[in-house]
Amino acid sequence: MADNKNQHFVPKAHLKPFSVDGEGKAIHLFNLDADRAIPNAAVRKQCSHDYLYGQDRQLETAIQTIEGAYGSAIQRLVTQAAEPTGLDRLVLRRFVLLQHLRTEAASVSASQIAAALAQLPGVLPEGEAFDPKTVMLEAVQGAMLFYARSMKIVDDLQVTLVRNRTATPFVTSDDPAVLTNRWHLQNPRAEGLAFGVRSGGAIMLLPLSPELLAVLHDPNVYSVPHRGGVVQLRRDEDVRALNDHQILNCAANLYFRRWDGREAIAEAARETAPHRRDPRHRTTYAVRDQAIGEHIRYEARPLADILPQAEGEVLVHTESLRARPVRWPRFLQYRRDGRMYSNGTRTGFVREGCLAAGFVDGVGYRRVKL
Repeated sequence: MADNKNQHFVPKAHLKPFSVDGEGKAIHLFNLDADRAIPNAAVRKQCSHDYLYGQDRQLETAIQTIEGAYGSAIQRLVTQAAEPTGLDRLVLRRFVLLQHLRTEAASVSASQIAAALAQLPGVLPEGEAFDPKTVMLEAVQGAMLFYARSMKIVDDLQVTLVRNRTATPFVTSDDPAVLTNRWHLQNPRAEGLAFGVRSGGAIMLLPLSPELLAVLHDPNVYSVPHRGGVVQLRRDEDVRALNDHQILNCAANLYFRRWDGREAIAEAARETAPHRRDPRHRTTYAVRDQAIGEHIRYEARPLADILPQAEGEVLVHTESLRARPVRWPRFLQYRRDGRMYSNGTRTGFVREGCLAAGFVDGVGYRRVKL
């Protein structure tokens, strides 16, 4: 059985630099649904569930090991203002992916699929009801198993630290490890395609403190001018652009250190919140229509039209709907010689590193210029 009943999906080590006086006891938050700031919330009560990772002591210990390494890296990078080492970059890659996969919001996709399937007759045993909480916890635990198998999927991403030299602090949230993709969101060739961790043009963002943020990006698509792996940020507009991603990605709460900054955070949230995706996932049902040669054709239909018949094969497809930021930080630039790979299928555009490491299925991939 796990030693700790109360398990955090955003660890206290991440929230501590944003807490009041950096002590890790109290933290200010802004709740988007209530549109109000709440002072001095207990850090230990934020972003946690009972037995979130099940009652597997080995899994809990493995997660705590990664969090411990992250805490040590934060101590060096934030408190001591050190330049990032190769080990720091590795730790940040591992932690950012772990954090992205384990948050409730990141697990909604898996639970959404289960909920969609549960709508169809015969999927659940007779008399058994759909339990969203159980499914959510199973989804988080499944995400941890995927992490154990695929943690190297982000090893080709370049890690750059952004030191905030402005008067506008970075904020964090209850879903702080943001996955986005500027190229995908801005390029017509990606219209209708989804993007994920292995996609060409992937960007992952994680605020480390009000003064420091980690950027992981595809080095074959973007160029980030830096010195010693660090960008010195001196434009408030760039900080606000990075904070936008926390507002767009969070489930409910933003977290910040200084109470006197609450009005600026409230204003930013009200400006950016209309661009959030609601719902954040879309489910499509399709029923078998006819066979055409070696292929089978399926017709998309509303669930209400499928349920009365409840006959034949039904496909269920759930996709994440990504928010589209209205601005990007100026330091994130496109490479003139940028490239990614595609085989013309719905797999979309993938990174060279993921293709070489075997994280991409299929054949016939060819280099694509930006």
